[in-house]
Amino acid sequence: MNIMSNPTTSTVKELELNEVRRVTQAPLRMAGTFDFAVPADVLFPRISEPEQMAAWFPLLKGGDLDHGTSEEAGDWGEGFKRQCYTNGMGTLFETIHYWDAPNAYTYEVKNFMMPITDHLALMAITPNGSGGSTMTWHQYFNLKGIAMRHMFPTMMLGMMNKGMATLAKDLGGKGGHITRV
Repeated sequence: MNIMSNPTTSTVKELELNEVRRVTQAPLRMAGTFDFAVPADVLFPRISEPEQMAAWFPLLKGGDLDHGTSEEAGDWGEGFKRQCYTNGMGTLFETIHYWDAPNAYTYEVKNFMMPITDHLALMAITPNGSGGSTMTWHQYFNLKGIAMRHMFPTMMLGMMNKGMATLAKDLGGKGGHITRV
């Protein structure tokens, strides 16, 4: 389903109803919007390809893609796997559940060090009216464990906001902020 063909403000809500809730019932825990001075086709690879993500996200140092499990075998699409290598947290094993380049995608992260379950993230891009893009980044998950569950959200918010500031500096635009919900 391609509901992002003509993106509007309501598409994020549509994606939440149709794509997020198809995968998880976990609550929205973090939400942010970010303005960039580039169109979606420039921004999208920067937020979806591990090697490009490593240039702005503090924890990442690279990654690999496995398109063999994609609905379009050998190509980008729902079901493909992404592995992101980190400094200190091991490998983030990710599954893409929705893919509509260059407009939106959802991904699930699994890592033994992360005190979360039922995770799904949504990244959606819409035109901002001045030739650039507004990106929405939502994180849905349930917390588990005892100690790390209290530190994890603060630690992740810090890294996500630092990363987005780096990306805004590189691409231009106002950037933005992600916060706890």
